Amino acid sequence: MISALREGPLDRRDLERRLAISKSTAHRNTTSLADRGLVERTDGEYHLTEFGEAVADVVATFETDMRMMVRLAPLFDAVAGVQPRCPIDAFSDATVTTADRGDPFGPLARFVSLVKNTDTLRMLDSYAVAPTYIDEVHGRVLDGLETKVIERPDVAEDILENYPQKCVELCASDFLTMRLHEELIFGLVILDSRIGVGVRDPETGSPRAFVDTDDPEARAWAETLFESYWSDATRLRRFNPKALREAIESDA
Repeated sequence: MISALREGPLDRRDLERRLAISKSTAHRNTTSLADRGLVERTDGEYHLTEFGEAVADVVATFETDMRMMVRLAPLFDAVAGVQPRCPIDAFSDATVTTADRGDPFGPLARFVSLVKNTDTLRMLDSYAVAPTYIDEVHGRVLDGLETKVIERPDVAEDILENYPQKCVELCASDFLTMRLHEELIFGLVILDSRIGVGVRDPETGSPRAFVDTDDPEARAWAETLFESYWSDATRLRRFNPKALREAIESDA
């Protein structure tokens, strides 16, 4: 009722129609709001008092903030406890693509659409973003897409096993640099104009959501985080099984 009256004065019948409520409910609520100093009745119409308008603004802001927080729930789950701390507010206008609305490949499709329009790519834990990214990125890398990737050793091993020919081609291209890190809890993508966070399903490990934004504060956080992992990761000198074994052994 406060939200409806925020748009302008309404008489009782208009309130009943607008809110689909009974006459008794309208009477009870308008009386309650009037007793609290939020609503007044003038010339047969109810309108918000100055205090009521202030409360209505607070309620509207609260509803907007709550919708944003609910929409960003996958991001909260992914970045909890991460340092530097993720600036959640910087993702207020983010595009959130989830896999739980009838399209299990939605997050992957969103990632692929962004890769088509970038000249550089930095990625942390590709499996949380795009489990089949080699298929999607292979051609772009061969065409000169400067790519840095930090992978878990088991993911790198899986890629080498399932895409041996493409790995040979990527290794020879000199446009892909890979490092290994054991502790990657979510995916991170840094493109020319946007950054994205990939969230894995905790039970299946498959992509659950992809949250991307062009906000400068979010980008600064993403770049700081990526460089921190990059400096702490083990370099994979060549993209082949022998180099992978050597990197894992040297790290051990």
